[in-house]
Formats: sequence, C-alpha cells, structure tokens
Amino acid sequence: MVVKKISIGDDAICFEFDTDVQEIKIKAFSPAIREHIELGTYDAETEGCRVYIPRYAFGRDGLYLAYELYHRGEKLTGKSYAEEFTMTPENDYPYPPADTKKGLQINPAMIDDAISIGARHCAYNVCIGDLMQTEPEGCILFRHDGRDYYFDSEAVASCDRSIKQMSDVGITVTLILLCTKNWPLATPEDMYGVLLHPDYVNDRENEGGLLSGFNVITDEGIRHYAAFIAFLTKRYTDTSQEHGRAVGMIISNEVNSHWVWNNSGHKNAEEIAREYTTALRIACQASVEVYKNMRIYASLDHFWTGALNTREKEKYTGSRYLLENLSENANADGDFHWNVAFHPYPENLSFPDFWNDKTATEDNDTCRVTFKNLGVLCDFLYREENLYKGQRRRIILSEQGFNSSWTPESEILQACAYGRAYRAVMEIPEIDSFIYHAHGDNAGEGGSLNLGLWRRNKDKPGFDAPKPIYYVFKAIDQCDETGRCHWERY
Repeated sequence: MVVKKISIGDDAICFEFDTDVQEIKIKAFSPAIREHIELGTYDAETEGCRVYIPRYAFGRDGLYLAYELYHRGEKLTGKSYAEEFTMTPENDYPYPPADTKKGLQINPAMIDDAISIGARHCAYNVCIGDLMQTEPEGCILFRHDGRDYYFDSEAVASCDRSIKQMSDVGITVTLILLCTKNWPLATPEDMYGVLLHPDYVNDRENEGGLLSGFNVITDEGIRHYAAFIAFLTKRYTDTSQEHGRAVGMIISNEVNSHWVWNNSGHKNAEEIAREYTTALRIACQASVEVYKNMRIYASLDHFWTGALNTREKEKYTGSRYLLENLSENANADGDFHWNVAFHPYPENLSFPDFWNDKTATEDNDTCRVTFKNLGVLCDFLYREENLYKGQRRRIILSEQGFNSSWTPESEILQACAYGRAYRAVMEIPEIDSFIYHAHGDNAGEGGSLNLGLWRRNKDKPGFDAPKPIYYVFKAIDQCDETGRCHWERY
C-alpha cells in the first residue's frame, strides 16, 4: 500500500492511496530538519482509497507538516508532504505577462533611470533579519499559524517605497530573500538564534559566510521563516497594490556555492539539497494559500559539474548535482512548483567574451553553464523527471553581468557581450527574464570588476557617465524601421 498523494483544502487534508484502506493511523511532524518533532497521532476514518482529517487536527496548520501513515502497524511508503493545494487563495489573478525579457538589478537611488531605459524586470533584496523583530513596539503585527510575529515598520516601509515605485510602472518585481548577520540594519541579538542557520560559520576572513542559510533546522526557525514568506506574499500580492506588487521569490543566493552565499556549515551536496528542498517547499506552501501563482526560485551559479573549489566538497558543489538532489527529494516526498534562477556569468568574470568560454561545452558534464551553452540547463529541466505536473519549470536569469576595465575597447566588448547574450536568451522561450547586474559599477565588487551600465568615478563616490552597454540595453528590445529588433542584429 502506497500513499499516492496528499492534498490540502480550506478545511481538510486528504490522503490518497493506491488501494482501498482501513484502520489508518496518521502521525504528524514538524518539517524542521533537525527538530523533526512529533506533534501527535490521529486515527482516521476511511472512504475507499481516501482518508480525510481536519486541516488543524494537530493544533497547527497541516499545510506545512510532514506525515507518516500506518496501516495495521505497518508504515506506508509514498508521499509525506502535501503536493496538491486545493484551498481558495486570497488572490488568484494570473502571473502578470511582460512584453520583454529585459531586466535590471536596479539601484534604489536610480529607479527613474531604470524606468527611462525600459527595464521591465528587477530582482530586489529583502533580508529576514531587517524585518523580523522580537517585540511589538514600532512593528506591524502579523498573525500566522496561530502565533504573532512582528515586522519592523520602518524597514517594511522602505521596501514598500522601492517595490511600489517599480511595480506601479509595470516592472515585474522578484524578491531575493536573504539571511545574514552582516546586513546594514541591526537585527536584535535574540533573533540571531532563531533566524540564522544553527550551523552557520562566519568565515568572512576567507570570503566564507557572506550569507547564512535560512534556519529550516529548528522548529522555531522554520515557523519564523514560514511567517516571513507569508507576510511578504500577503503584502505584495494584494490586488489593491497599495504597497506595490512582487510576484516571485528567489530563496537565498547561489546555493551550490553555499559556503559563501548560503552558509549552513560543512555540508555535502545531498545534505545541502535536503535543507534547501525544505526551504523551497515551505516558501511554496506559505505563498500558495495567499497567491497561487507566486513563483518560487532556486538560486544557482554558473558551475554545473565544476565548483568554486572542487577539493572542498562540503563547501561547494555543482548546480547539476544540487538540482538532481532537489528533483529527487521533491518527487519522493511530494512535488511542488519550484523554478530556477540561474547566473550564467562568463567562465572568467573579468572577460565578457563568453562565446570563447572553454569550460562551457554542450554536454551535460560541462564544467560551467554560461551564455554560450544555456541549452544544457534547459535540456536538463526538460527531462520528464524534472517536470512539474508535465509542465516545464520556469527559468529566470536573475544575476549576471559583463566586465569592463576602464578602456573604450573593453566597454565596447562589454556592450557587444550583452547584445549577444540577449539574443541567446530570446531563443529560449522558458527563460522569462534576463536581469542584468549591475545598474552601476560597484567599487570593490569581485576585486576589481566593473559590471555596471554606468561607469563609476575612480576617485570619489558616484557615477561618471553611462557606458556603451547602457545604450545597447536601452535599445535591445526595440525594433528599427525594418521591423527587426536590435537583439536580432547580434
């Protein structure tokens, strides 16, 4: 006997089996990786091959819980998490269409400039430690799954201003959700233990631990994380768009290079994928009840079978291995609608001519996936075992840029690389957006990279002038008098 499917409705949970059943006992657990706490047992009445129990049968929202089912004392195999969501969402409008794939990681101080050059997608950073507080003073009260949570009013208002300014002019906003102890705003000390990954290692002296993984390890951590997702979804998908609109969430950053960007301690590919599957699943569950078309993305860098350091297997892995484990975990325990946010930087970030990349080949064992061989990523996701309900998962390119090095020649090459990359993206329908990084050169980024559309001043803060790539970016999706789009000429 096998548990074929678990469905969540407004008031009930349905467990479906491959045959008629009797005498089913259901155990529920916290989804937390380490504190997989048993929350209770329920003796369920059967209806043929289905069993129904109240959604809150275990005193908490059954949407998030893990389940074990027993028939006459024998544990059943099959699904252990909900994968069918039949509840009535607060918002059910379609995912907003866009007439271009052109996007930009917009400098919050330069939103008007981004609008003027036609950016229609953006990725916006939101850190859990900036928003969540322990005390109600100066906070927005948010009740979730039977408990109260507090969100800093000023920090939320800052997000509102940027998100609304962008979404009000038709920019599709995707949130990049981050967890870090090293963010500009002060996180309360007593929140670190709840929000930071318990195995986080602050190895910043060696460029490790720039970001923490989300705490899906403890029960308290996972409940705060779920509330964080639910709060953002409710605030930024409301039909009134009072606070602005955001319709996608990227969970953490470049998780295959987790020692730097999703630090969860020393973990191999299987271990980090198990934790990340949980983080993605909770994000899907927390958002789907509010807005059923929220898109949840896994964040990956350009290493495919290679890694930032192949000798450090408990710090870095390839994107392909993470995706293989993610897909396997989801298919075994209960699938959900995860998508991919990929970063196909050139093999050497200092040189923009990706078409000369030697480590980006057309086979599935390639070291890297860059703009030269994006088809490798797509072919992998098109495999039957990686589909979601028979449909291809969506792809966004949420962070990638091309370097220039203070010479006119290098800036022309940077602009050419953007045009050629845009053409590669336009030839793949499943890629919804190409979000360029960065709006302006960032001093000290990657050592000495200058990825921006705007050239920075060498000897003082601020920007000097737009570079050639700025004008290519502005024109790339426009058609000329012959009816051809600018990108078609690359």
